[in-house]
Amino acid sequence: MNNGAGQPGTTAGRRVHSGTPVRLRDLDLNEHWLQDWLAADPRRLGLGDVKLVEQEQTQSGGGSLDILATSGDIYFSIEVQLGEVDASHGFRVYDYWARNRKRQPGKTHIAVLVAESASGRFRIALEALAEYTPLIVIELRAWRAQHEVVLVPEVVVKNESLDLGDAPAGALTAADRTPEDWRVQHPSAWQFHEAFLSWVKANLGDVQVSYAVKSYIGVRRGRRVWAPIWPNADGATLHLPDPDGSKDEESPAYDYFRNELTRVGLAPSWTPSYNAGANPVSLRLREPDLGKPAVQRLLRASFEILSGGAPWSERQSDPLDGASDGAAPEPAALGDGTTSMDQVDGSA
Repeated sequence: MNNGAGQPGTTAGRRVHSGTPVRLRDLDLNEHWLQDWLAADPRRLGLGDVKLVEQEQTQSGGGSLDILATSGDIYFSIEVQLGEVDASHGFRVYDYWARNRKRQPGKTHIAVLVAESASGRFRIALEALAEYTPLIVIELRAWRAQHEVVLVPEVVVKNESLDLGDAPAGALTAADRTPEDWRVQHPSAWQFHEAFLSWVKANLGDVQVSYAVKSYIGVRRGRRVWAPIWPNADGATLHLPDPDGSKDEESPAYDYFRNELTRVGLAPSWTPSYNAGANPVSLRLREPDLGKPAVQRLLRASFEILSGGAPWSERQSDPLDGASDGAAPEPAALGDGTTSMDQVDGSA
């Protein structure tokens, strides 16, 4: 049976057409049309299951945000333009993003700039800004075939710490990694990740793991990246949700766990810029550190807050007096064949 494969202009039974790039203005389409088209279905941005909150969101200081969209607890402040990214849109998207952060301080906010091209004068500046702020720049390219025009989104600039939930992997990075890439290029981090996953699955529950992002291994609980693993020469750095759910200010839970971890030779830090505040607790670990009860209690508390329950400190009788948050987790096998309780606090 001939399914069309191998015939000119077909592949696996589908017709393949050639196309040419085209500017939307050459199709007599303007910026308002593009804004309406994206607002009608924000999933067209290529950022996953994104829903419209408001179009032309009025700002108290003047002006209006083109599109405010959401995916769970993530809010996207989106500015749209035709042609090349310009300074005006680049500044306005930060203005509206900052205002929405102030309006809803308990949510994760991301600035999104959409244009037909981001390869011109301001590309270097955008890449530099994305290193420190939750920014995504999307090129929305138009291709004209014989009887239709297709708009193709591509994320070309992105803060690497951002967790975009269920966004298609192809939209997030131009060069996806594989588990084998991680094993070969970062052997110490790979060994740490294997021991970490073993303990988590034995003591906390099921997680999903993504290796595609070039900078970190994403350990996910549901739609949220719970513990991205950033490689170090002797282990990895984790960025965890705050056990009290705070995204801006250091919480009572963070103060407690910082004291507990400092006593066993570890140095956590508060990094509210990471993943737009969703994973502000940073902790550098080596594999033996996974056996320390203080580390295990922090992992458990940060894991449980994603269930949507009460903040950790509200569930303690007195979280600041040094008392633990309950019994230590049951021992679990580590990568070297020992159990977690074989390691003692302060061990190397």
